[in-house]
Amino acid sequence: MLINIEPLRRKESANRIEFDYMADQSAVNNYCDLLGAEKVGSVTVSGNISQKNGLVAIEYSIEAEFSAGCARCNKETRQTIIAGGEKYIAGKSEEKDGNEDFYITEVDGIIDLKEFLNEFLGLEVPSRYLCSDGCKGLCLKCGKDLNEGACGCPKAEKNPAFKILDDFFKE
Repeated sequence: MLINIEPLRRKESANRIEFDYMADQSAVNNYCDLLGAEKVGSVTVSGNISQKNGLVAIEYSIEAEFSAGCARCNKETRQTIIAGGEKYIAGKSEEKDGNEDFYITEVDGIIDLKEFLNEFLGLEVPSRYLCSDGCKGLCLKCGKDLNEGACGCPKAEKNPAFKILDDFFKE
């Protein structure tokens, strides 16, 4: 979805441009890699663009629903990311003055929400997900899911270099 912000910048139109964009299926399939997901259900962005402090700003809310493998046990887990915020928009010719609030997405007065989503999902979304905070993961030796119970593997292996100390303490 392309949004022309030039009329807003020149104050030729209303004070605010509202938008509501749901990514189409071809775009959603591309978000699998950005989200680290196996399957993406939907990705939406909504908000408005307005003049603030003499600059053009975008207020946004992003929601993404997808499934991904747990980083510890690899079980499929459904995730929903809801995030929002506000960024100032600057053209390539405008100075940023080291201010990280600028989010350069404007090209010739046009903002591409697909590019905005790509940048957001690539930078702001975590790359690992857990099925629960208390996930115990898999046993490193036998691969058993430790959330389902303990495995039969020894808890700790002894370093063979310290074998002589074991014999020393037996006496």
